[in-house]
Amino acid sequence: MKLYTNKKYNTIALYAILVIAVNVVIVTAIFKFNAIINILSKLLNVVMPIIWGLGLAFLMNPLMVSVERIYQRAVKKPKRLKLMRAISVSVAGIIFLGVIVGVIAVVVPEFVNNFNNIIDNFSNMVQNAEKWLYKIFKNYPKIQEFFNSQMSNVGTDLINIQTVLTNIMDSAAGFFSLLYNFALGFLVSIYLLLGKETHIAQFKKILFAKFRKSTADKILQFGNDANLVFSGFIIGKIIDSLIIGIICFVGLTIIGMPYNVLIAVIVGVTNVIPFFGPFIGAVPSALLIFLEEPKMVIWLLLFIFLLQQFDGNILGPKILGGSTGLPAIWVMIALFVGGGLFGFIGMLLGVPTFALIYKLTREHVNNKLKKKKMPTDTQYYIDNAGKLTEPRVRKTPLSPEELDNMVIPSCDEVNEAVD
Repeated sequence: MKLYTNKKYNTIALYAILVIAVNVVIVTAIFKFNAIINILSKLLNVVMPIIWGLGLAFLMNPLMVSVERIYQRAVKKPKRLKLMRAISVSVAGIIFLGVIVGVIAVVVPEFVNNFNNIIDNFSNMVQNAEKWLYKIFKNYPKIQEFFNSQMSNVGTDLINIQTVLTNIMDSAAGFFSLLYNFALGFLVSIYLLLGKETHIAQFKKILFAKFRKSTADKILQFGNDANLVFSGFIIGKIIDSLIIGIICFVGLTIIGMPYNVLIAVIVGVTNVIPFFGPFIGAVPSALLIFLEEPKMVIWLLLFIFLLQQFDGNILGPKILGGSTGLPAIWVMIALFVGGGLFGFIGMLLGVPTFALIYKLTREHVNNKLKKKKMPTDTQYYIDNAGKLTEPRVRKTPLSPEELDNMVIPSCDEVNEAVD
């Protein structure tokens, strides 16, 4: 007996099964939320070295490409391509590790010394800042009452702060976990870079096997755009922040600012965050200097402001160029959304993510306008605001009364209007 199937009802049944399955997943996620989070956390810990490897390979790829270009210029038409790749990956890895080890060797000892000094002298720093405030506002009793109410809890909070800082310094589990993931990730990145073309080709094979050629081409174009946006922004921002950190250290040393290494590290790290980064770094730095030498706070804020102006108007545009092309309002939205959802990493990756979305949306809108044979320049729609609506076409004929009331201009009036 031959069975006949109805494609229409099969499609309806498939959609019904999918809807039921999605609802089951949602309900399970709601009632088993903690269990799902624990499973995802364990899974994330397992694949973390691979994530590190992808990230490190992404950062070392420009170094590897640069070394290969130098090798090709030195050895015209190299025949042993595997040897060239091995040399370029080795040189890129050595340079990358050398920069990290050098920064750690220079920064970490001074950073730890400054941090220990803050822990040891934190109570004295608070008392000195309190005396300075009372001296400044001695003629303002209401302000002094406010300080008294705020300083009454400093004694208990001070113990808690010192305990937290001590625990941070004594905790080694997080450091060894970071070192473990970095070491395995570095090995993964080496293997990824050695077979970069092979991995990309395998990914293309999967795309063309599973999707239509047009869809696969769009996915590959999207990947190329994402690579350009993210690589240009992240690598450029790291170089920019490293230079700003060095300039900050040199400038604070010349001024004679205490905790110059610690503040330079804070300013350099927070400078990775676009737009708000320098201000975020200025707050803890100013608080630290206020507790040590209150009179130096103004000089510190002035220096950071000038440094931010130099970075925003001179250094940043030179390094980053037009890597994102994202308007200022969307930069702010990207920072708010990314920071609110994923913290520091979200603020770092939010801008290139929104830049990619903005670029794709702009191309989609422009393509739609071109199909309608309309201009794609935004200025055209600014200059013609309110004048772009198409005239309505009357579908019903005019009545005799409307024809009688219609005013038809004479030939002389038409000629005068044309002239």
